[in-house]
Amino acid sequence: MSTGRISQLQQLSCKIFSNVYNPTCARTGNKILRQRLLGPTLTAYNPKQIVHFRDIKALYPQLGLIDLEEKERLDEIARRKRRGKGAPKKGQGKRAANKKK
Repeated sequence: MSTGRISQLQQLSCKIFSNVYNPTCARTGNKILRQRLLGPTLTAYNPKQIVHFRDIKALYPQLGLIDLEEKERLDEIARRKRRGKGAPKKGQGKRAANKKK
């Protein structure tokens, strides 16, 4: 077979099998273009952010929203401090007392 006939055959083969005809073997980047896109994978990598009460409170300060869980926590801390069971001030704990001796 002549080279012209072989190139025609190769062109026809590329059309049939939907390949790119590249007789000069130039770099086309076709291998990269055929790969799956990474965009959806990269965007789904990080988990979706959870909306917390403090975020809503920061967005709408004029509403005067009160976080009941936080209020209960602060009340419990105050109750414990009144009973003498609260956390010591910074630098007043057991380790600090041992260093002073």
